[in-house]
Amino acid sequence: METDLFEYIDTTHKLRLFVDKISNAPWLALDTEFLREKTYFAKLCLIQIEAGEHRACIDPLLIDDLSPFYVLLENPDIVKVFHAAHQDIEILLQESGKMPAPIFDTQIAASVLGYGDQMGYARLVEQVLGVTLSKTQSRTDWTRRPLNKKQLEYAIDDVRYLAQIYPKMLQLLTEKNRLAWLQKDFSRAVDPDTYAINARQRWKKVRGNQVLNAQQLAVLRELAAWREERAEKSNIPRRWVLSDDILLDLARQQPETSEAIGEIRGLSDKAKKYHQEWLALINKAQNMSESEWPVPPRSQKPTARQNLIIDLLMLVIQLQAKKNGLTAASIATRKQVAKMVQANKSRLSDDWRGELVNTEFARILSGEMVLGIENDKVTLINHLEKNKDEIPLIKYQRLTRI
Repeated sequence: METDLFEYIDTTHKLRLFVDKISNAPWLALDTEFLREKTYFAKLCLIQIEAGEHRACIDPLLIDDLSPFYVLLENPDIVKVFHAAHQDIEILLQESGKMPAPIFDTQIAASVLGYGDQMGYARLVEQVLGVTLSKTQSRTDWTRRPLNKKQLEYAIDDVRYLAQIYPKMLQLLTEKNRLAWLQKDFSRAVDPDTYAINARQRWKKVRGNQVLNAQQLAVLRELAAWREERAEKSNIPRRWVLSDDILLDLARQQPETSEAIGEIRGLSDKAKKYHQEWLALINKAQNMSESEWPVPPRSQKPTARQNLIIDLLMLVIQLQAKKNGLTAASIATRKQVAKMVQANKSRLSDDWRGELVNTEFARILSGEMVLGIENDKVTLINHLEKNKDEIPLIKYQRLTRI
């Protein structure tokens, strides 16, 4: 199948020809379609790509050898442009063993340019290009073949407009001198450790774990790690192995016999083959020393004093966001600031977000800087250089908005 707008590539020969045409491109726009409802690992179903005047849908379900495409992924001279890159990178790394670097993520760039935090692709296309994307194929089963023209056109739009947005963003970032702000975020995105599976940490993702004590969490950790390894080995969703509710019941009740396990509601007869393994894991956790128990994930509520400090620092963030044409959420959320304050820290991060506020945080907390009003506007004022009697300082507890 071929149209005037893009190629449909379903053989290795066609893929090689296409890659030859774009191998010298300085950058290419990429997106993927995948499904993971019935598998542990996402199933790669379609790869959309645009480079210069060349645009294609590559069908990995029909192509025997994708290695020509994977060569592009690790070419250090080609920037790979994604929107919300994490899942695309994860599946491409999983399939090829190659990290698609260097990258540019338009979702991250959107926050730096003030479009909004965690901006969705359709909304970004509308804001930047004034184009409203169709949602008619959003529920497509991408594993089914053949794909029809509407499905392919829907898929190719994910790179058609991405390729138009990228140069515009690059120009704006250059004009605002903010291109360097993105490098640490992009470096994290192409760090293999970001995508490493740690079965021993999966207990933290089990819904409801906050109701368990530390000893029960030790049991949950062993069982959740077992479930993760079983799901990965069988390539099935972890919930198909064991639900979160049953994991919590096993950790809470800590049954001592197969019969006691069988009394837990929701377990099928097929699960009996795992009873002895679960009992062994429960026993292992029960015999651990307290020093080996996980730390309960309950977060203490900030004290009244801490809440005042958090409120003050959030106002600093709002001022810096307004000054730089950003949303406050793109710099930090209240939850992130609360975590920082509760840990007795005064630095937010070591990336562009921290560069915008870390100095101000330190000066505010030391009393060197205060919030005051100048020219009828709330602003940060160097307290040491001004006569405080000349400046209407804000009564902090009563300030509700900027």
